[in-house]
Amino acid sequence: MSLLVTGGASGIGAAVVATARARGETVHVLDVSTGVDAADPVAVGEFVDAIGTPRRVAHLAGVVSAGGIEQTSLTEWERTLRNNLTAAFVVSQAVVPRMAAAGGGSLVLMSSLNARDGGTRLSGTAYAAAKAGVLGLMRHLAVDFGPRAVRVNAVAPGPVATPMHDRLTAEQKAALRSRMPLGRVSSAQEIADIVLFLLSDSCATVTGMTFDVNGGSHLS
Repeated sequence: MSLLVTGGASGIGAAVVATARARGETVHVLDVSTGVDAADPVAVGEFVDAIGTPRRVAHLAGVVSAGGIEQTSLTEWERTLRNNLTAAFVVSQAVVPRMAAAGGGSLVLMSSLNARDGGTRLSGTAYAAAKAGVLGLMRHLAVDFGPRAVRVNAVAPGPVATPMHDRLTAEQKAALRSRMPLGRVSSAQEIADIVLFLLSDSCATVTGMTFDVNGGSHLS
């Protein structure tokens, strides 16, 4: 059973890829750094045609933004939504109906703590809106394709030790940790393990769920 990972060249995606391959799994990586834009339906469709229908998909590709609504240009808004929400739609549209036709499968989408608590200006207005939209997409797909044996869930991490987090200053990182009862950020490996768990048969009756991983800064 093959695994498709979007955004698999770095961060959480790279951890998912390395862990799955270490288990002997066949993993396909779709990443803009290797020439495939997850928000481009033609490119994504051609990629999926080439690898065949994946039964498990981790859509982890995305970008971050910054600033409040008064600092967010329309160009930045559209860039952020395209690379987070539109990409989730494009990848889902390319794989979910194929999974259903093949007898079922599992998809995990990447959301964020920002979708839960509105975020801050460190990640921006557009990012919070895009990641909230991902949760709406996930719930719709879970309801619509559940009868066809496709499970769809989301992971909503708080701060994770990746390049996205590394861009922040020491003071900004400390401010984020101060909001977390556990007082530390997650590692990429910790999030990867949760993604793979949700994709696994251990979660065979789990769908439409958002798995919050935020050190206790938001309690669902």
